[in-house]
Amino acid sequence: MVLVDTIELLHDCLADISPLPAPSRPNYLSVDVEGVNLCRRGRICIIQLQSSLSKITWLVDVTVLGAQAFEEVDEKGRSLRSILQQPTIQKWFYDVRNDSDALYNLYGISLNNVYDLQLLELANRLSRGKHARFLNSLEKSTEEYLMVHQDWRAIKEQGISLFVPSRGGHYEILEKRPLDPRLVAYCEQDVSVLFDLARALRGQMGMKGRDWEIRVFIASTSRVALARNPRYRGDSNGPRKALAPWL
Repeated sequence: MVLVDTIELLHDCLADISPLPAPSRPNYLSVDVEGVNLCRRGRICIIQLQSSLSKITWLVDVTVLGAQAFEEVDEKGRSLRSILQQPTIQKWFYDVRNDSDALYNLYGISLNNVYDLQLLELANRLSRGKHARFLNSLEKSTEEYLMVHQDWRAIKEQGISLFVPSRGGHYEILEKRPLDPRLVAYCEQDVSVLFDLARALRGQMGMKGRDWEIRVFIASTSRVALARNPRYRGDSNGPRKALAPWL
């Protein structure tokens, strides 16, 4: 894991997540965003990224770098903005809705080629004839489909207790520097687990999953577009947000 809080480290991050010339193998990006009231009315603090071609998890400190985190261009013309908007690199999120809302409305970033693993998990259940009224959280999906260690659960619990108000925490701790090591560990594992989760879900779906892949991609694109809807309320966490959509 590398915490990116300087321009030099940001350049290293860009080179790792979007190598040039483009490799022969597909490059997928696992992405997550953390912030205070994460939506168009809040603030982005950290954006976590990992390439499928790399073992490094990058935590880009937006609290420290500000807009430069997205606008800085390296010697090969790459910026975090251009990578997130690039149509040839697929970005994997788990529930992209508020991440997209914040990125678009706070920094003008239009995510492109997004694949939402929360919707893939829903497709997994539907493809096996299971009743699916509600969406699963990342924590629930990880525990259901992967053999997670007790350390994983402990890191998750420690992170949640630090910033979730209902658990005694406060989101503003994400803006305190230096970052609490427990938050760093939480942010790292939330993004690094997505590759294993995708493999597990696709493995269960097998050949019949091909038809569902297109539906997941279309629904993911619709989720990204919510950022342009003036009626979307990302800061509303009512029960309707947990309802499973039609795929």
